[in-house]
Amino acid sequence: MYVVTNRNLQPSQSPEKRFGKRFNEVDPSELRLAEVNKVDGSWRVEILPDRDIYEGEEMVASEAAFLKTQKRMCDRSTNCLVFCHGFNTNFEGALEIAFRIQEIYQDLEVVLFTWPSDGDGPTSYRSDKREASQSVYALDRFFEKLADYLKKYRDRDCGQKISFAMHSMGAYLLEHLLESPIYEGETLLFDNIVMIAADVNNPDHVTWVDRIKFRNRLFITINEDDFALAFSELKGGDEQESRLGNSVRNLNSRNATYLDFTDAKSIRNAHNYFTKDEPLENAKVKEIFQTAFSGGRAEQGLSFDIGTGAYRVT
Repeated sequence: MYVVTNRNLQPSQSPEKRFGKRFNEVDPSELRLAEVNKVDGSWRVEILPDRDIYEGEEMVASEAAFLKTQKRMCDRSTNCLVFCHGFNTNFEGALEIAFRIQEIYQDLEVVLFTWPSDGDGPTSYRSDKREASQSVYALDRFFEKLADYLKKYRDRDCGQKISFAMHSMGAYLLEHLLESPIYEGETLLFDNIVMIAADVNNPDHVTWVDRIKFRNRLFITINEDDFALAFSELKGGDEQESRLGNSVRNLNSRNATYLDFTDAKSIRNAHNYFTKDEPLENAKVKEIFQTAFSGGRAEQGLSFDIGTGAYRVT
């Protein structure tokens, strides 16, 4: 699994702490690339150099990583999911959730984008929001580089799909990218975009959600009983309004396909219902995320609630 990050490098630390809670020492937009594996319960993290060799040719390490991933996708008929975590997630926590996605869902190559969320508990909420908003240039650079490689090597494309999923405050990062003048439609490279339990304002979300470009579907998931988003709503300030990920009001984006998990069996008050064991006891929940992460039409077969504008998951 490859990891792209604008976190600070801590080369003397243990593998699960190899990247820290602060921005890269050069600049918040500076990116580092690592190759990660988990062997017998232990993390192995290899920080990749600036240059690498692929098929006898020296090139930028990120380009070599792209070509290796593309070849695996073609050889194994797998799709790719780029994943961005949310609030209160340190480097080890980000690795764990990305690895769980790769374990649970079939035929997926997972690429993790991790930003310097503290992982210090609820008290770091406001600082995490600042760090998410300051990671916009890093995320944009990552998307641009990925789009460049897809264009450069389109002759090697074997029809596999690439999608982007973000959890919780990861959607806040995307919102700031969409509202920034640097956004030039880079998200069009993705087949599906999946916003899970989005920790962003529900009112007026249409103003930036309708700017998102994609090839197939933009999914926004909702659980009205989400305990973490209920906590998030209690944060003071004029900027904090009802959260998109736990409200069925104002679901009026022409761009989005809304999926309401509120009354689905085993969901309860979950904030993470895509890698946690109890929600995934519901086979329908797992099937929906498998399809969404793989670039498919996850709303097929679900009943549409004309009152809310969302598809209901049971």
